[in-house]
Amino acid sequence: MEKVEWDDAYCIGVDEIDMQHRKLLSIINEFYDVTTGHPADYSLKVGRCLKKLADYTHDHFLSEEILMESYQFPGYSKHKEEHENFIAQLAAKVPQIASGNQVKGQELYQFLLDWIVNHIAYSDRLWADFVIAIQKTPEEQHRRYRRPGIIPSFRS
Repeated sequence: MEKVEWDDAYCIGVDEIDMQHRKLLSIINEFYDVTTGHPADYSLKVGRCLKKLADYTHDHFLSEEILMESYQFPGYSKHKEEHENFIAQLAAKVPQIASGNQVKGQELYQFLLDWIVNHIAYSDRLWADFVIAIQKTPEEQHRRYRRPGIIPSFRS
């Protein structure tokens, strides 16, 4: 098991969300450090790290969902369900992790990494492409001009 660092290939083209993905991977890597560190440190740090991960994930998912909903992305419900399933899976694994089982923590790291990389590559890229295509239309440019600050900036 190796730590995975951010790669610009993970970018979906929505700057605000790309920054959030980068931060999320950073938190997942903090979890990696906890799960591969000294066992005594694991017991002390795992709870805080999981809380940080859960809080940031909640905020990130909410950001994505608000954006998808504002652009009326047709796959919004399915995507939101993916988020909810992830949170449920994470919640189910937390008791084993919090009990001090470092091996289970390492298994959770691998789950987190696999899930986030695949979710970004497929599900997030799908809605991002949809949003970016709409953002490029003249109507959206007009809307953006009239409501500055509401719509995140996108790469051209």
